[in-house]
Amino acid sequence: MIVTRKWLEEFIDLSDISTTEICNGLNAIGQEVEGLNEIRIADKVVVGYVESCEKHPDADKLNVCQVNVGNETTQIVCGAKNVAAGQYVAVSVVGAVLPGNFKIKKAKLRGVESFGMICSSTEIGLPKLEDGIMVLDNSIGELKVGTNVSEYLNDDIIELGITPNRGDSFSILGIARELSAKFNRPLKEIEEFSDDKNAEGLGRILQIDDDINNSSHFLKAINCEQVEIPFKIRYRLALTEEEITNTILDYATYTTIATGVIVTIYDDYKKLILTTENGIDIVKADEEIYQTGLKLIKKPSQNSGNFIIDANFVNPEYISTIVYEKKLDTDKIFFRSSRGSNPNLKLAINYILTELCKYGAKVYNGNYDLTQDSSEKMLNVNLNDIYSIIGEVIDENIVVNILNKLQIQTIMDNSDKTLKLKIPAFRHDLKNKYDIAEEVLRVYGIDTLTSKPLVFSEKVKTGKIKQIEKIRKLREKAIANGFFESLHFVFDSKERMKKYGFSLIDEKIDILNPIVNELNTLRQTLILQMLESAQNNKNNGYRKIPLFTVGSVYNHLREEYQKIGFVWSGARCNENITISKPKNINFAQFVNKISKILGDFDLVEDKHILLSHPYQSAKVLIDGVEVGYIAKLHPKIAKDFDLEDTFIAEFFLDLLPNKQYLAKDIVKIQKSTRDLSIVVDKNISYANIKKHIEDLKISDIIEFYPIDIFDLGDKHSLTIRFILQNKEKSLTDDEINDIITKIIEKLKDLGVELR
Repeated sequence: MIVTRKWLEEFIDLSDISTTEICNGLNAIGQEVEGLNEIRIADKVVVGYVESCEKHPDADKLNVCQVNVGNETTQIVCGAKNVAAGQYVAVSVVGAVLPGNFKIKKAKLRGVESFGMICSSTEIGLPKLEDGIMVLDNSIGELKVGTNVSEYLNDDIIELGITPNRGDSFSILGIARELSAKFNRPLKEIEEFSDDKNAEGLGRILQIDDDINNSSHFLKAINCEQVEIPFKIRYRLALTEEEITNTILDYATYTTIATGVIVTIYDDYKKLILTTENGIDIVKADEEIYQTGLKLIKKPSQNSGNFIIDANFVNPEYISTIVYEKKLDTDKIFFRSSRGSNPNLKLAINYILTELCKYGAKVYNGNYDLTQDSSEKMLNVNLNDIYSIIGEVIDENIVVNILNKLQIQTIMDNSDKTLKLKIPAFRHDLKNKYDIAEEVLRVYGIDTLTSKPLVFSEKVKTGKIKQIEKIRKLREKAIANGFFESLHFVFDSKERMKKYGFSLIDEKIDILNPIVNELNTLRQTLILQMLESAQNNKNNGYRKIPLFTVGSVYNHLREEYQKIGFVWSGARCNENITISKPKNINFAQFVNKISKILGDFDLVEDKHILLSHPYQSAKVLIDGVEVGYIAKLHPKIAKDFDLEDTFIAEFFLDLLPNKQYLAKDIVKIQKSTRDLSIVVDKNISYANIKKHIEDLKISDIIEFYPIDIFDLGDKHSLTIRFILQNKEKSLTDDEINDIITKIIEKLKDLGVELR
């Protein structure tokens, strides 16, 4: 946002405050000054009056002008196409030094003497205003021939970095309000415009079918014999880096910057229709003219006749949501409407009509007031809450005074120190006690607060430290077992989540403004992003792709969980001197890799895990608690990512035990090994067999696991290896046979037979 000092002074008296103090004051109240440019016109550049202008006798493109510069009338040869008699111009007399150390001297051009130069705006260090010389008028003050141009055009240009939530500050009036609060001085009254009751009625030239739901409009009609854009408007638009069109739209842009109200102007279409289409209020005649809060589609095409002025407003949260959901095209109007423009439409109408009427515009009597209810919000805030947030008790009268200066009407309830606040309609950002406390503090001044030593006490963080330590150990073990860590955003594609069966986050709590369209929701799994990384690695020529990652995932209620995920795609090992073509990893090998990271766990078959192969997937249980899953990737999904055999696993970090392993004395008694081969029905799981064996609680069985399985048709042949050891003595053959017999007898409950 760019403001000029002289434009600000139309709204507030700053005569006794330097520009440096203004900048310091704005910085102090949170309106960051990003730049200051002082416009200073050189000495001996004066206001001149062109008394006559004749063609050069020996050059078609030159003119010989007699120019009154105050103390004399001097002859100047000028090559500008737009120079003419009767103009007030900026003249650099002999002896002036212009930017770039360009010195004005007496000269002779094609045989004709010239004593000075009629200047364009850029030649004296100003932005470009028009092609040719700069033509002045009384809009910048009563022009006196011979007076230094600097008295009219010198100004200070302040560039501000306004935060997006402060839509009220994107105007000259908005910054004047901020300075009013900072320097405790009132705003000037804006000149009031009143209709001529004898003027022709608005209904004679305009009919409106009003069927709008989401915006406010205030319309007036005017007539201009010839649209004239005064120098002041063009100059200020140039200083604020706005486009100069030299059409009546310049008045609308000027008013919008001045007041913060969005103003548009239309040709006279005799009949306008205001209607709602797809949630957007549209002004149209035979075709669309203006999409409220989005963009002006058809600009005025005439320079004389009747025009319709439309001051309008739309709720910023509503228009931002509609544009995001429907992916609508916008222009600079949306920049203001989405941040919160000024809803005081009558203020803008009053301002623009006052300017137009100075230059001959005729205003039709009557108006169309199609304003929606934009009543001021009420908010109750306790003073003690403000003190708690700020960190210091401030005199309540100072608090009330600050709020009143910010045009927040305040009533104090002395019984419980509650402030009853009426929030002005232009402050869309004030919603709770924290916002109010921030307003009080920024005007009161953070440097005004009493300096205090920092006092803090460290909270017990053992739980968090343990979690960090757990993650560190898991990372180290994963890397030690050949995995590489991959990093990702917590965002993912909503479309991809839906494609692979994940429940989407409720739209009310999902991301409103994603950084890119492809990352438009919070991820519910780590696996999809890891598969994408695996695909990238395969495309780069890798056959063995073992990856892991640690991070946050979210459920459909946006509840956050920490998980660790693993993906292994392709070969089980790299090519080497003994293995030229390694085989792909299989389920057992992947499970073994994960067990070396997590420790011992049990698998329970589960055919309903998302992304998984229906016959190679299982829940993972540690000490009877389900902590995650392990599975082969479904072939169709592997094909989507162009991957070979791929295995996946994902675990909740909070459910993984963080065990402390203590060293134990080595039992010196020799271990014994026995293999037991049994025939078992295919519908009996190994987990069931394992539970039956564990129920025996035989202390001499220190470990057992399956080592072979063979298909016998409707049954399986299963071989289980038992590791036996007694801490006190070596087991005899009879004792070992007795243990095996007990196991066989127990397994008969499942219909198991010896092979």
